[in-house]
Amino acid sequence: MRNRWKNRFTTPAELSESFNVVAPQPLKPLLMHNLLRQPDWRRSLVLVNWNEAAHQLELPLSVLSAREAEFPGDPLLAEAGIPSAWSTRKTLAARTLCRALALPEDDPLRRVAEADPPTRLRSTTGWRQLGRSALIEAGAEGVTVEPRLEVPLLPWTTCRPIAFNLDVGPGGRRASSNETRREAARQHLAALPAQATWIWSDGSADAGVRRGGGGAVIFTASGETLEVEVAAGGLCSSTRAELFALRAALERVRDEPSPAPLVACSDSRAALSLLSAGAAAQTTTIGAAIWRTLLDIAERRQVTLQWVPAHCGLAENERADALAKQAATLPQGAVPSDARSLTRAVHRTATRQWRENWPDSFFKTIFGSTLPLPIPGEDREAAISVHQLRAGHWGRSLQYLHRIGRHPSVECLQCPDKRCPAALCAVCREEADVPEHVLLRCPVLAGARLRLTGSIYVDPSRLRDADLVAALEAGYLRHREPLGYGPP
Repeated sequence: MRNRWKNRFTTPAELSESFNVVAPQPLKPLLMHNLLRQPDWRRSLVLVNWNEAAHQLELPLSVLSAREAEFPGDPLLAEAGIPSAWSTRKTLAARTLCRALALPEDDPLRRVAEADPPTRLRSTTGWRQLGRSALIEAGAEGVTVEPRLEVPLLPWTTCRPIAFNLDVGPGGRRASSNETRREAARQHLAALPAQATWIWSDGSADAGVRRGGGGAVIFTASGETLEVEVAAGGLCSSTRAELFALRAALERVRDEPSPAPLVACSDSRAALSLLSAGAAAQTTTIGAAIWRTLLDIAERRQVTLQWVPAHCGLAENERADALAKQAATLPQGAVPSDARSLTRAVHRTATRQWRENWPDSFFKTIFGSTLPLPIPGEDREAAISVHQLRAGHWGRSLQYLHRIGRHPSVECLQCPDKRCPAALCAVCREEADVPEHVLLRCPVLAGARLRLTGSIYVDPSRLRDADLVAALEAGYLRHREPLGYGPP
């Protein structure tokens, strides 16, 4: 490995080199900390072959200030869809804390989680303190954690007359019209037993993440109509709310003496898919509770769980939906939340805080505090260029190449000055060819901007469109090619 990378990635030629193999992976930051303490190392180039490892190394490198910041960290992380380590640590701390609090009361780890540890170092925060503060920020202060499922159901307990139907035919697809979906559902339901107890259940959660409620309307075989409303928790997903509604309805008819079949209809394919995996596959308390109730009912009657399309005009489904929304207004304080819902709430809050605290940059003028969408297509090189341009760091920029010594001139071999002649735009020579100039200001691309957007002055938010960025880059490179800078 000696001298393999010299003159390839940096200058000057007097680059010293160190090749290190580290196992296990988490020790890499510690090794970097030790290496970068070398007193004669003013600039360092660290090569890794894993994105996550590179991200993990970013923190110690930045804290040590051992190298000049070459890349805009937050924009590149956002373009890659990777949250920062400072927000991820909150999620990890909250997940550890919630999982510990979900254990039995006599479990040693739960006693550790509930303890209030003394503060030994002013600059150090443990997982318990960080997890608690993260839960408070996510609006989960005082929320009880749902106990962990300790004893799963046995795999041979599922051989009962319980059927799952997760489709109503081609007409039930989401792309079909409401009339088509409704008619397909009606035709499919007509084939099910008419003389049966019918349950129509639905769940509701504000924005799909909080204040959950479940509602169900039950038409018994004896002709009675019952309504069920249940709170599903202050922090709750839509799927969890659906499961709360189904569990409450099944418990309502569990002791019904009638041997008539039972048909339970829900518009949540996710909830039914989770249950259809079988009793032994349930990893949550509520999933196991539903299966225990199903097995009790199936001792004396046939049970069918049927998916139906949502919001297509099925009167019974709309009635259950109204009950679920009404149930979401019930008091939620006594309802526990599962560790997964709490962890996701902390992740959303931490990620939002990270986005809102992005430093001012070209990337922020484009996206504000929103994350970019994935770039479709199979052309990886084109996608990388789009990501780099919007992040404010373009690998084909002459200004960047001159700064790292890859585009020297007779007058200047290497410098960071954007006003240096070697750093100026090759096609207009007005300013450095940074991404802002290439996409928004280069006069040579005024016609392309007018043709693509209807104006030569493009609003930065329009650059969220990856196709527009790719087209402007291609036009710029075509203009630069005749000047001797290679094909686009």
